[in-house]
Amino acid sequence: MDTKLKNGGYVLGSNGLPETVEGQAELLQYARLRLVMRRGSLPYNRELGSGLWQWSREEPKAEDRALALANEALLGLPGVRAKGVRLTERGAAFTIATPLGEEEMELGEL
Repeated sequence: MDTKLKNGGYVLGSNGLPETVEGQAELLQYARLRLVMRRGSLPYNRELGSGLWQWSREEPKAEDRALALANEALLGLPGVRAKGVRLTERGAAFTIATPLGEEEMELGEL
């Protein structure tokens, strides 16, 4: 099974149906969901998500603020944090560290 996340969270098996991910892929999937979801958008858990949708790459210290917003969103995932960020043409790429390793995760328009 290919455990690379495709377009924000789906892993397709050889039969074309979604499969359950585990380990590093599961942690990264949860992290991506928390980063791209607008904080306050779920009626039963207003704390889930991030404030990255309010972030602008043009603001002073944009990278520092993006990193802070990302880590705030990841607080509910033990051992998962954003270690770094770099601005890209489409948005930002975060280096996400988990207990099972780290990987860069690019997010498009935020």
